[in-house]
Amino acid sequence: MNSIKDIPDPIMVITAHPDDIEVHGGGTVTQLVSAGKQVTCVLCSSGNRGTGDPEITMEELAKLREEEQVAASAILGVRDVRFLRYDDGDLSFVVPDLRDKLVRLIREVRPQSIVTHDPYPGDGGQDSCSIYPDHTAVGLAAFQSAYVCAPGPLFYPEHLKEGLKPHKPHIMYLIMSSHPNFFIDVSSVWETKLRALHHHRTQGRHTLENDQEMERIARENGNHSEFALVEAFRILLPT
Repeated sequence: MNSIKDIPDPIMVITAHPDDIEVHGGGTVTQLVSAGKQVTCVLCSSGNRGTGDPEITMEELAKLREEEQVAASAILGVRDVRFLRYDDGDLSFVVPDLRDKLVRLIREVRPQSIVTHDPYPGDGGQDSCSIYPDHTAVGLAAFQSAYVCAPGPLFYPEHLKEGLKPHKPHIMYLIMSSHPNFFIDVSSVWETKLRALHHHRTQGRHTLENDQEMERIARENGNHSEFALVEAFRILLPT
């Protein structure tokens, strides 16, 4: 079993939507914060189309989901939450601009670790959510930003004029992967993870059924270890 101590900080978590963090890494994130590590969470979209209610507007839903994310992040102990506010479902169409913004954030925050979606998570055979275009688009943009662009001074040279120097993170931890190889025991913080998730009421994350689904996933991840409840990641190192 891997340890929170193994994850170098600062840490930047980059996800597509509000609730992605809590679902796939909430237990890990709250332990990182408790260990005194610096965590920044970046939400690429506001999830402003994630509803079955035709009466709500995109603007209204974005406001609700951002409020839910801020409340959930507070439960985990995260104070630095950034919203990029791209439209939900369209992230694969804004990759050039998204990459520019992510490179700027990486050069500003200078994380040693990045937690994000796996751009190549598998075929979606067990969970098609893993290959949802927003998720894979963010994973690929984060990979390009962290390991290709942010370290290179000729990528976005205007950043240099603003005092943002090149930076290459040490390691990436990928969520929603079909081939995880890094496992964090979240048994001791399980209730904290659920309390954070419960704030995402627009997504039904406050229900007993959702609690049971989260436990099922965590127990499946736990098959790789001696612990009952586990969050799983795939490590991606730079060249």
